[in-house]
Parts: sequence; C-alpha cells; structure tokens
Amino acid sequence: MPQDPYKNRVVLGILVLAICAFVGAAFYAFNSSLSMPDNSYLAAHPKARWIKLDLPFRLNARNNGSEITLFRRKFELKEPMDISLQLKAFRGAGVWLDGVPVRKFDGDMGKWREGIALVLPDLAAGKHELKIAVVNENAHPALLLWTEDVGVEALDISTPDGWEASRDDFVWNQAADVATPGSLQIANEFESSDQALLASLPLMLPLFLFGAGFVWLRESGKGPAFVRSIDFTPAQFRCILLGLWAVMAFNNFHDLPLKLGMDSVGHFKYIEYVAENFSLPSPLEGWQMFQPPLYYIISAAFYKFLLLFMDVESALYWLRLIPLACGAIMIEVCYRCAVKAFDENRFAQIGATLISGFLPMNFAMAQFWGNESLAAVFSALTILMCLIIIKDRDRRNLLDFALLGFCLGLAILSKATCTLLIPMVIFFVLLPLMAEKSDSSVDKGASLRGVLLCLIITAVSGGWYYLRNWLSYGKPFVGGWDKIREISWWQDHSYRIWEHFTSFGSAVIKPVYSTVNGIWDGLYSTLWLDANLSGMSKFTSRPPWDDQLMMATALLALVPSIMILAGIGRTFYKPVRSVFNGRMFLVACIVVYFTAEAYLYLNLPVYSTAKASYTLGLLPCYGILAMAGIKPLLKNIYVKSALCGFMTVWGTTIYLTYFV
Repeated sequence: MPQDPYKNRVVLGILVLAICAFVGAAFYAFNSSLSMPDNSYLAAHPKARWIKLDLPFRLNARNNGSEITLFRRKFELKEPMDISLQLKAFRGAGVWLDGVPVRKFDGDMGKWREGIALVLPDLAAGKHELKIAVVNENAHPALLLWTEDVGVEALDISTPDGWEASRDDFVWNQAADVATPGSLQIANEFESSDQALLASLPLMLPLFLFGAGFVWLRESGKGPAFVRSIDFTPAQFRCILLGLWAVMAFNNFHDLPLKLGMDSVGHFKYIEYVAENFSLPSPLEGWQMFQPPLYYIISAAFYKFLLLFMDVESALYWLRLIPLACGAIMIEVCYRCAVKAFDENRFAQIGATLISGFLPMNFAMAQFWGNESLAAVFSALTILMCLIIIKDRDRRNLLDFALLGFCLGLAILSKATCTLLIPMVIFFVLLPLMAEKSDSSVDKGASLRGVLLCLIITAVSGGWYYLRNWLSYGKPFVGGWDKIREISWWQDHSYRIWEHFTSFGSAVIKPVYSTVNGIWDGLYSTLWLDANLSGMSKFTSRPPWDDQLMMATALLALVPSIMILAGIGRTFYKPVRSVFNGRMFLVACIVVYFTAEAYLYLNLPVYSTAKASYTLGLLPCYGILAMAGIKPLLKNIYVKSALCGFMTVWGTTIYLTYFV
C-alpha cells in the first residue's frame, strides 16, 4: 500500500462515496420494486399475518391461469355492534357476510396494495360467518385482515387465528401462514447433516489426523527427515487437483444420465437450433433461447463435428466435455488468482486454490450442458486480469487492458449476469489513478487509453448481442421471465415475505431444497453442495452422488463460510490497503452479485432464483477471501495444522461426493 497520506485519503474518500452511491442506488431500486403492482412482496402488519391455502410445496412449474381460494372465519357476538375491518387481498377479493355479498371484486388486480376498508354496521348478536374469495393470476391467493376498533379485537378475527381455507367451498382446512412453505417430501428422504457427519467420522477422522499431523510434524521440525523433505509447491498442488479432476471426469462421463442438469433440455434445444439453422434463435423461440450465444455456438459446432463419427446419444454425452473442460480451467484460473493475491505465501495460495477450485458448485455445474461453466471461466479470467492490472500498476500495458476487455466481452457473450463486472472493473482499475497528484510520474493518459481500449474490445466482442436485442426488442436484456417472450409460467412460492430475506438455518441441517425457506438458505446450500439435486424433483431421479457425504458437507461448510466472512471483515478493516491489493475488488464482486440476486429474488418470486450458481465465476473471490480471513492465525502452528487437517477432510469429502 502506498505510504502517501494524500493518496490514501483520496482513495478512502472516493471509496466511501462509491459505497454510499451503491447503497443509495440499491435502496432506490428495491423500494421502487415494492411499489409496483406486479411485485409480489407481501408487506407485514403488526396486527395480522398473511394466510393462504395449506398446500404441499411443489418444485415443478404450476399450470398457468387464475387461482381462487376461499377464506372464512366464524365468530359470535354477544351484543350488537359495528365492526370496522381492513384487509388486503393478493390480488383481488370479494366479501360475503352470512352469505350476503358485502363487496364484489371489480376485476382490477393492479391496486391490491392499497387495501380495502369494510364497515359492518349494527351487526346483530349471535353467530356469523365472514367469507372472502381471493383471486390471483399465476400465483397463490393470500389474505391479510385485521380489525380497527379496540373493542372488536377481543373477537380475534384478525388473520391467521381461526381462519379456514378451501378451494371448492366443501372441504375446509385450517389456513396456513404464508411463512410456512408447505411440506416437501423429498427433503425428508435425506438424513440430516448432523447424522450424516457422525456416520462419516470413520472416514473423516483419519483424514483429519493425517493432514494435521503431517503439517505439525513438518512445521515443528520434530518429524522424520522424509516428512520434513516433502514440500508441495502451489503449482504442483494445482497439477494434483487437475489430475484428480480428469480422473473424476473420465469416471463420471457415461455414468450420469442425460436428463440431469438444470434446464438441460432447454440448453440442448438451443444447441440443436444453432447446429441445424446456422443462425441464432430469437429469445422468443424457446425456453433457454434468451441466453447469450457463445456457449451454444461452440457446442453446436462441436455437436455437428461429433455427428460425423457417432450417433446422437453418444454425441450428447460428449457434449459434456465442454463444461468439464471449463471446470478444469476454473481450477487453473483460481490457482493463478491465488498466486497473484498472496505473492510469496505458498500455504495461502494452496488453500485458496483448493477452496475455490474444489467448491462443490464447480463439480455440480461442470458435468451437464449449460452456459454457466463457460461464463464462469471468462468471468474468472476477467477477475484475474483485473488483479494483475490493480497489483502491477507500475507495469500496466495496453496488452493487459486488451486481454481484460476480450475476457470481459466473452463473459457477457456467455451470460448476461457477467455484465455486473463491467462497472466494478472500470472503478477499481481507475481508482488508484484518480488518487494520483497532478505532478505524479504515473502516466495517467496511458491508463485511460487502456481502459478505453478495454471497453472498445468488450463492446466489439460481446456488446453486439445486446445491441441486436435493443434494435429488435427495444431493450438490451431479455430475461427468461420477460413478458415479451410470452412463455408464461409460475412456481412456488409465487410471493415474497420478510422472512424470506431474514431467516437462515435450515440449509445447515436439512439442506436439500432448503431454497424453499429463503434466499440465504438457498445461497448457502447451493454454494456448498448440490442442494437442488441438479434440477431433479423426485428422490428416485436424483443424481448418483454420495448422499451421506453430500449432507455432511453442509455442516463442514460452516468453517469456510466463517473464513470468507472474516476475510470480508479484514478487507473493510483496512480499506485503502485492500483497494491496492485487489481484495476490495473481490469483495465488491460478491456484494454486487448478491445484491443483484436479492433484487431478482424480490421481483421473481420462484424458489429457484435463490441459487449460488449465478456466482460461479466468482470462485477465485471465495477462495482468496477465505484464506485472507484465516491468514493472521496461521502463525500459530496448531491453528495451521488444524486448518490443514480440516482442508484434507473437506477436499476429500467433496471429491468423493461427486465421484460416481
């Protein structure tokens, strides 16, 4: 870090302003979404809770169309009185009292947030029944009702207590709180992670003792000469990981069914279209055809080549070679990022390479068709080039900027999510330059020319696709849920509530499909294991991973998770130094991606949006920050030995889990 106080103050000031601007923009974006009628966030109320029909949670898409749920509440008055009610219906409602219509639904679903005030004057003593029919479009109907008058609160007719729900007005059951997602049988088919961890101890304990004992004997100098002579370099360790990956890929190649993988059929349809038509499809023509085309162009060319020598089924298996190769490249890129981040600290380089390269998300995504792995490779290469430019400020050259622009362009041509990297690359490359004094010897013009060259190459190599969309559809980004695609679908939950953003814990003990419980459970479980079972919703169709070891990794993952959080904390503890060593850039990548995912989660209320695979390209960030978090403690030989023992257990468990 530069010792110039002026430069440090300028960098800190600009960084604080940027953070404030980001927080303000995020707050504005989230707040604006909450005021839109299409948004499905159900705001809480201190006097009542939202209720819905109690249904099992469904993992597959539900049928399009209108949904109607009847809610009723029976109550008894001891004396005549006026009752004032307030209710909100998601998204429209008709009301009956004792079978007599009180309010008819006017058909307008756009004003459901405004609420409905009902006054029931001079209600006679005796028994009464309040019935409300709630209608919704492509979402579960929900009701929120509370009483206004203090004297009426004793009746306790606010939701949810005492309310029943029905679809047909014949079979009535207790209404469910919307915070209860509904039963999910497939999650109960797996043992809990604590049980799995205990059952796996006979494997894990010897591995821990081996790893910890090896480091202790070597570092303390008390071990035999041959132990002290063993010295793996980070480069050699990287080669070992690549060799293990190759063995796994060869073993699994034909043993994984073709049906596995998230939206695998949609991805193949895109490949097939390009291969047969020698052109790109419209985003409106198929399930995955809104995706940027680079992966599908490469796969289509490879597919046509394969068909010259083999049948279609064999070619489909060989198409997996592309994501498998991308997974191996990710290990290499993670290694190079670790070397750049930690300079001469070989232990930290090895740890960061293992954590990032062997992250379960890499194993799960790299074995099936899809553009995620290719997009991750170019995103990680972009991060690597950015680290090189940030750390080697005095040796910047136009070639580095050109490579950065090329990698960034191919990243956004692989997946639209990668466009999130563009503002961060520009900001963190230019931030040290903005802090230079006017009389500095640093060539600002060369750096500015480099950034301009980077943006031009990015626009030429990847921006043309988004320009095509803009000219054809009036906007650069067309998402899978975009209305212009006219592919209408919906999925549970179909709404969002506060608990979806604040709860966490089920992913640690019952991780399979814990995405149904909230965004943080979803991100944790899909980051550290294949919690969504590669898109399979039936237990008998699940991938042939080792179920017990996979469940055990949910608890093991607490250790690297804490390490990553500690690394983020250390980054902000010394913010200026973190800007110049590149770690603030890595933290910014994670924060921006997670914020974007939270925004998507808020506006697209399906459980499958809470998945960490959107951040697959950030694997180097996770590994580097994890080792940065634990680095101050590594001076203690016992901590270092324990960490090595744990990493031996964790890495072996991950590998065996996904080795079929």
